Amino acid sequence: VMNRIGDKGQPWRSPTLTGNEPDLLPTQDCETEHNVKLSLDQFDIVATPSEDVFRQNLTTFYKENLGIYPYYDPENTAVNGGLPQSVNLSQHLEKMSENIDTYIPDPKAKGLTVIDWREWHPLWGRNGHGKDRYRNKSRELVARKNTMLTQEQVNNAAQEEFELAAREFMLGTLRQGKNLRPNKLWGYYLYPDCYNYDYSGKLETYTGRCSDVEIKRNDQLNWMWNESTALFPEIYLEKELRSTDQARLFVLNRVKEAMRAASVGDGLTRPVFVYSQPTHKYGMTILSKEDLVNTIGESVALGVAGVIYFGGKYYATSSGCTALNNFFRETMGRYLLNVTTAAKECSQKLCKFNGRCLRRKPDRAVFLHLNPSTHKIISQKGKLKVRGSPGQAELKAFRQHFKCQCYNGTKGEDCNCVTTPTPLEAVATPKRCD
Repeated sequence: VMNRIGDKGQPWRSPTLTGNEPDLLPTQDCETEHNVKLSLDQFDIVATPSEDVFRQNLTTFYKENLGIYPYYDPENTAVNGGLPQSVNLSQHLEKMSENIDTYIPDPKAKGLTVIDWREWHPLWGRNGHGKDRYRNKSRELVARKNTMLTQEQVNNAAQEEFELAAREFMLGTLRQGKNLRPNKLWGYYLYPDCYNYDYSGKLETYTGRCSDVEIKRNDQLNWMWNESTALFPEIYLEKELRSTDQARLFVLNRVKEAMRAASVGDGLTRPVFVYSQPTHKYGMTILSKEDLVNTIGESVALGVAGVIYFGGKYYATSSGCTALNNFFRETMGRYLLNVTTAAKECSQKLCKFNGRCLRRKPDRAVFLHLNPSTHKIISQKGKLKVRGSPGQAELKAFRQHFKCQCYNGTKGEDCNCVTTPTPLEAVATPKRCD
């Protein structure tokens, strides 16, 4: 399911997309299998990750249905060559074109396209633990071709060949996708990451900061950020972080790093969509109100374009569907409506609907929330609605704590200056830049 944050139904446009929160859950199972129709009124887009569903605004591709992705199966058998340096890129792109025609038949289709490939990482140093086989197989490949090399030479050559091939494979995939469906936003699931998971057993000293090593590794992926038209990091909370200040630090630093990567290169910052869950990882423990603030609220205040909610097998039960439905109708539904309405009001007042609001000081815990003295969220005929309008105190707070990130074709402190020859439909009372 998906919401876009802070906009007024603006068209899908690469660097200009904003929203409330995107969300992707196995919603179809609740109604068809358990007779529970989820209340999803607060979401802009409802989609399913299933491979047999086509023509979605949010399309997810996996290793089985986009080109010929090379990997090793659990039995260590090579599929499509096993390694990126062993696959035929031309054949991959040809097959990819067929897949895109099947899943996104409209050449002018808009929305998001997420590539979910997780078998190997394009950086050699990130292929540890269960991904060791890709380094080992790369070494074996080099050693077979060059029997006179030393172990060090084999390792160096294997790393160079693997990283070059992985880069070309992932870049070629992005370029092909953008060429065939230019109105879609393309990016890889879980990129970027900063691996700030070092909170287990030491919450009191946890800062959430991304290590210098991981920041440098993300710098090595500048080629990916430059070619992507959207980024899709994740902010899933483990139960250990439930209702803690450290949860905010965890999300804060992950989103900051994603926003940093999104600004790489020339031109406008790419939109960032964070993946989240309505529950803690690995189970059905519903997020607390504080957890919602620390995930949705934190992300929106930092300027993300949307939050994609992604569910798992834990949700596809009768009790899981009922619990989620109650959560969507009350706590989560009300908070989504609160923060998305506040984001839209800020966009209107500060940015003339031509940009999204983000914190002036990213680390400061200020949020885009409605003032309860000027707004009320009510339930009307089973649907949540907001009554009220921002007062002077809210407008002052907007200006004090937030600034505008302008959409494509506008600039200026209030995004009211048109930089393109033809004014965009989203621009209110536009003026030409000097």
